[in-house]
Amino acid sequence: MKKYIHSVLKKLGYKISNIAKKEKDLKNLVRSFTVLNDPHNLVFRSAPYLFEIKKYFPELVLERHEDGVLASFNDLKLYIESPEEFFIVKEVFVEKDYNLLSNESFVVFDIGMNIGISSLFFALNKNVAKIYSFEPVNTTYTQALYNLELNQAYSNKIEAFHFGLGGSTRVEKVLYNSQAKGNCGIRLDSSLVIDRNNAKEIEIDIKNISDILPDLIGKHSKQKMVLKIDCEGAEYEILQKLNDANLLKDIDVLLIEWHDKGGAILEDILIKNNFRIISRFLTPITGMIYAFKK
Repeated sequence: MKKYIHSVLKKLGYKISNIAKKEKDLKNLVRSFTVLNDPHNLVFRSAPYLFEIKKYFPELVLERHEDGVLASFNDLKLYIESPEEFFIVKEVFVEKDYNLLSNESFVVFDIGMNIGISSLFFALNKNVAKIYSFEPVNTTYTQALYNLELNQAYSNKIEAFHFGLGGSTRVEKVLYNSQAKGNCGIRLDSSLVIDRNNAKEIEIDIKNISDILPDLIGKHSKQKMVLKIDCEGAEYEILQKLNDANLLKDIDVLLIEWHDKGGAILEDILIKNNFRIISRFLTPITGMIYAFKK
């Protein structure tokens, strides 16, 4: 445990001179949640993410729930089953990867809903009129629906669809691991799935984005359109299809996480379609692109 805590503290940026105090703080944090019969040692394994979330949301409370924990903070309740899901909470609610601010009303298309974390983040924004969320993996989609049910004060803005979006309509094989739901996508062998020995191959439904988006956009003529895309490799075919179908003219903002192939392909398409972009690397094989219509 001590070795693990040391590695966590180094990741959080603490120097050796402060490590004793921070080690004590981290141990106290884990103990403070008092989750009885902690499933799969989830709280301990999630410690580095909980450390950051708790700093930002001191009201954070964890309770044992089904095969995971129920996290309560910021007037929300989220059912969490893995450290990766706490990592996503940190990305979305602490680092605010999708913190889009505007005086105008806008509609969000959450392509890659996962367990509903980002959809609920958008729903908290008073200027978001509607969220259309897409998740093709059955167990992930079911967990997302449960999280929406837990937060009915906000989830009434969200309409969820049990399929993914892509450049064509098809059934796709993907790798799935319940402890790494956010890495499930068409990348297959490139997917950074935790414990690949326990990953299994499943089939998911993908629908052509050009068959789905126009009707939904047509319902909101007075709002700006925002696409949040985090779909583990499908972002390239999605953007190419939007370009080919001349649909990017209807989109005002794109928030894209890219994987494996770099950002240049996506950047070129966006620039040609009159977007201003901010692009940054997260790791050698992932990055974020924020694109805004001129």
